[in-house]
Amino acid sequence: MKKLLLTFAILFATLFVATSAFAQCDAEVYSAKSLKALAPGFTFVKSYKVDGKNGIRKQIEYTCVFSKDTNYMIRMSGKDGGAQGMIVTLYDSQRNELATSHVNNKFFPGWTYKCKATGIYYLSFTFKDSQSYCGAAVLGFRR
Repeated sequence: MKKLLLTFAILFATLFVATSAFAQCDAEVYSAKSLKALAPGFTFVKSYKVDGKNGIRKQIEYTCVFSKDTNYMIRMSGKDGGAQGMIVTLYDSQRNELATSHVNNKFFPGWTYKCKATGIYYLSFTFKDSQSYCGAAVLGFRR
């Protein structure tokens, strides 16, 4: 009986440690930081949770509709307070890259894009050399 209890205790402890190693991504904290970084004159549209599940998810993608002659701004925030290790790339409906936050091996906290055609666009979030795989982004617009 003692061996059974000891085995159960060890198994329970192992499971507890294994599940606590995969902490939840609290993207709400990062959304608030990203929102503060949105430039004056831009109206908040939407926030995006960027949870890479500790590196399991390599890409998180969202679709959005952009309008012609409208400026869009995206700002990101992550564990380090900035966007280190997190990349957001904008693609048009044909999957042509239009803007990215990773240029010349440098990470930027976002970008601004002036839309040339109304349509469906894709926001793709990826990670490079990331330690946290967790963050958030906000999208704003200005006409």
